[in-house]
Formats: sequence, structure tokens, C-alpha cells
Amino acid sequence: MTSYFSLYRPLNTWRQRAILLLAIILSLAAGAPLPIIGVIFGKIINHFPPTEEELQTRIGQLLGAAVAYFFITWGWATCWGIVGERVSRGLREDLLRKAVGMEIAYFEIECPDIANRLTADTQTIQLGTSEKAGLFLQSVSYFVAAFTVGFALNARLAGVLFATVVPTMFVVITFGSKLVSKYAREATEYSEKATSVAEGAITAVQVVQAFDALDKLADEHLRFMRPAIVKGIKKSFAGALMLGLVYFVAYSANALAFWQGSQQIAEGSFNRGEGAGTVYTVVFLILDASFVIGSFGPFLQTFALAAAAGEKIISMLDRPDPIINVYSAQGLSMPEPAEQNDIVLDNVTFIYPARATIKVVEGINLTFEAGKVTAIVGPSGSGKSTIAAMLMRFYDPAFGRVKVGSYDLRELNIRDYRRHVALVNQEPVLFSGTVMENIHHGLLHKEGLGENEAIELCYQAARDANAYDFIASLPNGFNTKLGGASATQLSGGQKQRISIARALVSDPSILLLDEPTSALDSQSEAVVLDALDKAKSKKGRTTIMIAHRLATVRGADKIIVIQNGHVVEEGTHESLLEARGAYRALVRSQRLWGANSSASSLSSAKTKVHDDTRPAERTGERNEDQRQKNEALAIEESQALSSGALIRRCLSLSKPDAPIIVIGLVASIITGGIILGEAVLFGNLISTLNNQRSSVELKSRADSFSLIFFVLALIALAAYTTSGSAFGIVSERLIRRIRDISLKNILRQDIAWFQTPSHSPAALVSMLNMDTGHLSGLSGVILGTIFSVTTSMVGGVILAHVIAWKIAIVLLAAVPIMLASGFLRLRVLAKFQQRHETAYVEAAALATEACTAIKTIAALGRENDITRLYGEAVDKPYRESLRFIVTGNFWLALALSITYFVYALAYYWGSRQVRNGNYTQLDFFIVLPALLFSAQASGQMFSLAPEVTRAKSAALSVFKVHDQKPTIDTDSQPPPSEKSVTALPRARNGSKVEFRGVEFRYAARPDVPALDGMSCTIEPGQFVAFVGYSGAGKSSAVALLERFYDVSSGSILVDDVDVRAIPVRDHRSRISLVSQEPCLFSGSIHFNVSLGVGSGKEVSRNDVERVCKMCGLHDFIMGLPEGYETDCGTNGSQLSGGQKQRVSLARALMRDPAILLLDEATSALDSHSEKLIQEAVASASRGRTCIVVAHRLASIQMADCIYVFENGKIIEQGKHDELVARDGIYAAMSRQQSLE
Repeated sequence: MTSYFSLYRPLNTWRQRAILLLAIILSLAAGAPLPIIGVIFGKIINHFPPTEEELQTRIGQLLGAAVAYFFITWGWATCWGIVGERVSRGLREDLLRKAVGMEIAYFEIECPDIANRLTADTQTIQLGTSEKAGLFLQSVSYFVAAFTVGFALNARLAGVLFATVVPTMFVVITFGSKLVSKYAREATEYSEKATSVAEGAITAVQVVQAFDALDKLADEHLRFMRPAIVKGIKKSFAGALMLGLVYFVAYSANALAFWQGSQQIAEGSFNRGEGAGTVYTVVFLILDASFVIGSFGPFLQTFALAAAAGEKIISMLDRPDPIINVYSAQGLSMPEPAEQNDIVLDNVTFIYPARATIKVVEGINLTFEAGKVTAIVGPSGSGKSTIAAMLMRFYDPAFGRVKVGSYDLRELNIRDYRRHVALVNQEPVLFSGTVMENIHHGLLHKEGLGENEAIELCYQAARDANAYDFIASLPNGFNTKLGGASATQLSGGQKQRISIARALVSDPSILLLDEPTSALDSQSEAVVLDALDKAKSKKGRTTIMIAHRLATVRGADKIIVIQNGHVVEEGTHESLLEARGAYRALVRSQRLWGANSSASSLSSAKTKVHDDTRPAERTGERNEDQRQKNEALAIEESQALSSGALIRRCLSLSKPDAPIIVIGLVASIITGGIILGEAVLFGNLISTLNNQRSSVELKSRADSFSLIFFVLALIALAAYTTSGSAFGIVSERLIRRIRDISLKNILRQDIAWFQTPSHSPAALVSMLNMDTGHLSGLSGVILGTIFSVTTSMVGGVILAHVIAWKIAIVLLAAVPIMLASGFLRLRVLAKFQQRHETAYVEAAALATEACTAIKTIAALGRENDITRLYGEAVDKPYRESLRFIVTGNFWLALALSITYFVYALAYYWGSRQVRNGNYTQLDFFIVLPALLFSAQASGQMFSLAPEVTRAKSAALSVFKVHDQKPTIDTDSQPPPSEKSVTALPRARNGSKVEFRGVEFRYAARPDVPALDGMSCTIEPGQFVAFVGYSGAGKSSAVALLERFYDVSSGSILVDDVDVRAIPVRDHRSRISLVSQEPCLFSGSIHFNVSLGVGSGKEVSRNDVERVCKMCGLHDFIMGLPEGYETDCGTNGSQLSGGQKQRVSLARALMRDPAILLLDEATSALDSHSEKLIQEAVASASRGRTCIVVAHRLASIQMADCIYVFENGKIIEQGKHDELVARDGIYAAMSRQQSLE
């Protein structure tokens, strides 16, 4: 437990340690009042009914013990709450500071989940170092005190119970818990696999619908759910059996204890009038303490989990400071003047720590001249970005030196060096906050700036980055929020310009540009390039550019070509072209025929492109408006179903299991009646032991009642086991049905349905995972508990009033207090749990953001800034939590102690009634447990309150999905008409496609036409291209052809038939789609390729191999250890981008489509992968109509016809040479991408 105790090391002040010491003392003291209360109960029973004077004394003692218990409990719970908060806060702050200061190599080798450690792990530690630690110490103290008192009162009876009950209870709970955990873990493993299938399908719903893969993926989902159900049923049976055995042991112990006590009383082992109370006290204490043993396991598990979580955190905190230490003050300052320092790579060899066997660059020698623009180009994996990473000193070379001026970079202070360097990455990383705050992050190194001066510098940087105008047009200008769910959404180009402004604001001496435009379309690229031209042109600034789009580097002072980690060429653009080497080959692979090669061509192209502010500036407002409409609609739909209707629907889904539900309900009624049987037996046994009878009569009656108690134990074993098992079976089967129906209904919905926030993949997967489990309770478990509690409560009230109504009526008034205390206790505990989970959401988001952008944090030098912001984000919820701990634990202590105040009332009033001759002590000791035991058991109802609420909310969510009807339904037939057709034959040379005056608007953007009167005709077998700037309508046309949406007006015809007149499944069976982002599913390559044939069709291995050979995949696949059975991983994670795209193409060809749609299928690939895909497409397009959406024009120059889109219309069409000669929009786009 050394690692557990080390969790408390953030308590580093005497005050914090004093609170911990007080918490320990109070927790140990809290174990004493309960045994004292048990002794007082026993003395009351021994002399029942007591005299008035004795009654006053005992009630005073009882109240005193209850008050002491209240204050001690409040004290230890509050102290431990404060300790847990302080421990978790200290670890959070220390861990984040350590994490953001670690070198990049640590994250690549260890892959630490820092965000999870800051959230889930620190929450686990908080649970293990707060109230549960105090409760464990109290339980240990109570266990020791209870057995000490028990042995002091009657060593023989206590010894018998200790020897039988304690080990039996320990064995039952220990092994039962292990069995439940084992089956739960196994069930979870299968459920996670099923969820992975569902998540992949929902995320790629367009692919699922396009290839009619719903049934196959639903079957794959069920394939994993079936074993999960079997394991879940075993888990339910194990849990039910454990609960039944616990009650069996408890009731058997009662039988044994009262039988043994009667034997001792008959033998005269007790003083006169002291037998019954002593037996009761010993039984009460020993049994209660035995139940405490059951809590030791969960407590120790909590502490073990906390220790394990803490070990991960503390091991990181104890790591030696990294070699590249951003917190170190050691090292030289940057040689001045900084802008006159050449940067030299001197015989540098670099090996990534995570790939120790691969030399990324080897023996490389480079010079980046001060004040000049140097470009580095080469194929993917050649080492370009590695050089940038070394120049930022994210890594140090394995051999050789990186020199700045005359100094080795390792000799310079890292913070001071990075103060002079700015980095712009391929993927712009912006942080949550305003636009102004994001730009200001680049000024963190500038000390002593006034607020107004800093703001003016940010404005100027925005102007230099061509970002000022679009920022000013945002809803709140420079104060517009970025990041987070409600933030304004920006285009890629806008984000990149803000990151450029952030880089320029500090006026860096060295500017590193690592492929800053590779992920942008031509329009965005042109605007960003203009901003970069301004950035590079500053006199004296050393600029180093890395690019694979060569058009962006042609104006560099020097271009360095790298292949396989070696420099193969260097020179200017013109000299390298004349050399006819590697650079010229790269240029030719990206060349656009017929494009103007003049130096002014790029700038002339820029005059014809438009800033991308117009579509984006209203996006945030539109999203917010749409979100509010969706929420209002969801609320309206939710209110349509009553609780009764929800339960009826749940039961209707469980109709196949109706006999099992009936068995479970009957067993639940029996469990409720057991409490009444216990009350009757308890009263009779106490009366038997307390009345002076002959030894023979005493033994005879005690034997009979003890035997009945044992029979009650057997009934409890059977009833609890049957009830839990029955409802476990019903629950697991219902989960399977609901998940299957829900997944199929989700995947049938219109694509537009998925574009609302409440129907995001994350929300829908959460619904499948969480809501189906919560909903299952409505069909049985909750009903079973209601039946059980109602039986015990109603039966207890009737029994009590029949036997002694005068006693019952007063105790009945106390029942609401008992119920209220149960509710209050659960309410406070629920609030504590909720607070632990939600208090640090904002801080967790900040930390998660920082850890996912660790390189950007390092480049900006934001380590101390992030630590400061995190501390501020933690401080407010920390202080609020401390206040809640004090008040919340007050009510918790009151709820825990109020039962003993009610018992004091019960003994006071009952004693008076018996002493006055109104009732016998037999009546009183039946009425007391009948009412109070039932009231305490009824607390289960309140424990169900959160489950009922969750179940109702889950039911509304699930049934709303079940009731949702798609407008474009794959299972529906078109309305009967003369033009309706049932199927179309596969055209020999592809299909004719015609767009006639098509207009279309997305539901989320009703004010912006996506297509506005678009018309074109594509003849069978043609290879055509749709080109244009982002948002022009290209992909919308493809989506309409796939019938993901229907046109607002106009029509789309395939082979002269309106697509709306063709059954959706038949229409899509003739089309195949390959998207920009290749979507593969968990499963083998064979499985993924075979999805292309659609539902209900089998495919042979030969068919799969045939299409893979067409796509150039077969040899690669056969080289894998498992060949075609190789698992692609989640979303194809086991394959490279190019490999995934070729598998997607093979899947598309499996159905031998008449129409092949390629929606920017190569835009995210490097040149080599793009070339392989283009070769596969060229082969695949023969004999079919092929429509390609592209923004890399080099890939579609040979198209039969190119359609140029702008604002939802086709404004130009023709072959490549014709469009270039026309000198319109296409020609401008062509010049933007030209290389020669």
C-alpha cells in the first residue's frame, strides 16, 4: 500500500496534515456509538417494559449516543471531503505542469493518456482519499468495537457466531463479487466490440446506405452482442445467488443465535431477566459487523484502484527532468542580432525514439541562410517535417549538430531560443477562447507590453495575415469565441490565417512553415499564400518552408530536395528544372498542361479568387438557431409519451419473456413478505426468551421458531436468487432487442437527420450504449423492486394495525421521517457523485485541449500560461466543493443518525403502552420491526429514483429513434405511377445521368442554395469531373445522385428515369461511391470489400481477389501475415491512407456499378499514394460512367468533360484545353496549381 499512502503527499502544509489527522481520529471514534446504542437496546429489552425512571435514563442514553454519532459523522465526513479535494487538486496541478513540460519524445514513446489521468484517474484518487477512506476506518473501528462488546457480553454466543457467520459471509461476498466482476468484464469486452461496430456504422452512415450494408453490419453487431448477453445472464445469476446467500446466512445466523441463546438461558447461564436483551445485542452487533465485512472488499478495491491510478501519476511526477527542459534557466541566450544567424545542420542523423531502428535522416548537411527563404521538398516520409521538428528543438539529433550562428542549439536556453522562432503547421491548432486571445498567445514571450500595445500588435498581425477583414465580420469580431460546442465554426483557410497571425505577432527572427496549405482547397490556399508572401517578405527574417505542393515554393531563394533522408538536390526553381533530376520529376507529377507559367500567374489567379468569409461568418449563428429548434422539437416529442405508455412499450418489447417476468414478480412479492415473516418471528423469539418459562417449554418454543427462521432463510435464498436471475435474463435479452432495433432504425434515417447536434455519432452511440441499459430496468428490475417494497410496506402497516393499532399509529407517523432520511441520504450521495463528475469539466476541457496540442504549446512557449489558466479553472469549483462538503455532510450525518432518534421514540411510546397493559411485549416486538424494518427497506424505492429518472429519459430517447420515419426509406417503394419502375438492368457501358434544373438547400442552411438551377447531361461511359471552389455545390450534386437527399425542385434522371420513381435500394445498387475520407469498418479486408455487394448477397473469395487485383491491392494483401483475413482496425487504423482508399475503391467495384462516384478521393493523399489511386481509377472507370469531384486539377485533365461549379451553378464546361483557353474560373484555378 506504499503507493496508496503516497497519494497524500500533496498535503504539504501543517494545516492540511492536521485536517488529515483529525479525519482519522474522528473516523475511528465513529465506530463506538453504534455498539453503545446496541447495548442500550439490549438493556431496554432485558427489562421490558422498563420503569418510568429507567425508561427516561435509557432514552436519554440513546439520544446522547445518537447526537454524538451525528456530530462525529459530520466531522469525519467533512474532514475527509476536504482531504480528497486537496489531494486531487494538488495532483491535477502538478501533473499538468509536468506534462506540458515533458519533451515530445516522451509522448511518442509512452503515449500517456494525460487527459484521462487528469480526469478519470484523479477522480478515482479523490474517491479513494475522501469520504470512503473515512467510512472504511469507521467500519474497521465498528467491526472491532462490535466484536469486543459481543465477546464481553457473552463470549460463548459471540464465539459461535464469529466462527460460523464471519467466514461464511466473507467467502460468499468475496467469491460472489469475483464471479460477478469476471462475468461483467467478459460481457463488457464483447459489448465494446459490438459498440465499435455500431460506432463505425453510424460514423460512416453514408457508406452504409450507399452500399446497402445495413443488414450485414447489424448482423456483425449482433454477433458480438450474443456472447455479451450470455455473459450478462451469468453475471445476473451470480449476483442474485450472492444476494440470496447473504440473506440465507443472515437469517440462518438469527436461527442459530436465538437457538443457542435459548439453550444458555435454559441452562441458567444468564442472570435473571438479562437473557433476551443480551442475545439480541450480541446477534445485532455480530450480524451487523458481519455485513460490514462485505463492504471491506469494495473499499479495498476502491483504494487499490486509487493506488493504481496514483502510481501512474506519481511515476510521471517522479520522472527526472527531461534533457529538453523548458523550465530550466540554464543555457545561453540567442546570439544577437538574432536575425543574422545562419542555421546549419552539420552531419545530422536523426532517429525517432519511438522507432529506434529507422534512420529518418542520415548524415545530412544543410545551411539555412539568415534573412533568406529556403524551401524543403520531397516525397512523404523523406524527413522534411523531421528537420522542422529539430529546428524547433522538439528533438535533438542522434548524431551531428544543429547550429545557430556559432553555437550548438543544445547550448542555448530553450525558452529563449523559441522566443525567436515561430511555427505554422499543416493542421492549424487554435485554442478555446476568443480570436484575440488566440493571436495574443504568440506574444507570451514579450514581457512588459501594455494591454493597448498588445492589442494593436494583434490587429497588425491579423492585417499581415490577410485575416483582419474576415475576423471583423465575425459575429463578435475579435471577441468571437473559438473552440467548444457553441463556438463559431471557421473554414480551414480562416483557421490557418489566424495561426499565421499568431506566428507573426511576435515578429520572429525565424519562421518555420510546415506544409501550411496542403490540406486546403485552391481558393483557401491562394488567400493563405498571399498572407505567407507578406510574412516571408519581411527584411531580415529567415523563412524555412516545407511543402509537397510545389507551386507554393517556386519563389524561394533556395529549394532543397530530400529523398530517403538524404539531400539529393538544391538550387532555385529554374536551376533545378534545368537539372532534370528529382525536383523536375516531382514537378511533372503535379503538372497542369496548358497552364500559364509566368511568374505573375499566381498573383493573377489570386485576383480571381474570393475571400472565404462569406459562408463562414453566419455559420455559428445558423448552428445555434438550428440547435435551439432541434431542442424545442425534442422537448415537444418527449412530452408526447407518458410514463405509463413508456412502461407498456417496454413490456411489449419483453413480451417473448412474459413467463420469466411473471416468475420474477412472484419472487419479488415473496421477498417483500419475508420482512413480515421476520417481524413475526423476531417478536415471538424475544417474547419467548424474555418470559420466565420452564426449560423444556423454553427450548421447545425456541427450537420451533429457530427452525422456522431457518426455513425463512431457505425461502429468502430461493426468492432473491429467482427474482434477480429472472430479471437479469429479461434485462439482457431486452438490451439485445433494443440495440438491434435502434441501430437498424438509426442507419435507415435520412442523412440530414444526422446533421443535427442531438444526432451526432457520439450522441447516438451513447444512446445505444447507455440508454438501452437504463431502459431495460423498466421492464422488470424496477417493477420487481416496487412489488417487493409495496408488499413489505402495505403488509407491515396492515399487520401492525391488526396487532397493536395504538402503537402502530404513532410509529406510522414516524415512517415518513424514516423514508425522508433514506431519501435525504441518497440525495446527498447522488449530489456528491454528480459534483465529483462535473465540478472540473471546464478545467478538464482546458487540460485535454493542451495535451492534444502539446507541440503547439511547446512552440508557443505556453507551458506556464497553461499551468496558470488550469489553476484558475480549478480554483473556483474547488472552493465551491469545499462549501458543499460542509453543508452536504451535515445533511448526510443527519440522515444516518435520524433512525436512532425514531427508535428512541418507538421504545418510549411502546414501553408506555405495554406498561399500561394495552398490549403485550409480543405485540410490541412484532409491530416495531413490521413498521420500522419495512420503512428502512422502503429506502430502496428512493435508491431507484435516479434509475427511474434515467430509465424514463432513456425510453424517451430510444423510442423517439424507433418512431422516427425517414423520408428516403430504403425499404419503401415509390408511389405508384406510370413512371414508377421496380428495377433497372445494369447498363452495358454505364448509365446516362441527367440533372434538370436542380435546386437544393440544406435544412440547416435554408437561406443558402447549395445548387441553384444546375443542369447537365452525362452520357453513358463518360469520365467527367466536377470542379470548383469549396462550397460551390460539387459534393451536393453527388449526394443528390446517391439520393442521400431529394432535390428541392427540378429532377435527376438515370437512364431517362427520375430517381424518385426507382426504389431506393435498386437505384443505389447501380452506383458506387468512394469518398474523400475512406471509411472502413472493424473486420477483415475480405469483410470490408465484400460489403460492396449489398444486403442478402454472398461473395466468393475469388470475387474479392479479382477486384483487389484491379486496384493493385492483391500483392500487398498477400504479403500480410493473415492475408485477406487481416483486421483493418477501427476505421481502418491498421492501414495507411492510400491503402484504405484502395480498399474503398475495391469495395466500390464489387457491385460492378454502372455509375462510379469519386468525391475528392485523392485530396488527402501524398503524391505517391495519389498516383496509385489514379491508376486504379483509370482501370476501374472502363465500361461505366465515372463522375469525379476534385480540387487537384492534375488528376482530371484527361476527363471527357469538366464541369466548373460556382454558387450552385455550372458556369463552365468542356475539356481541359478548352477551359484553359477560355481564360475563365477554371483557367484561374489551373494557374494557381501550375508548376511550369
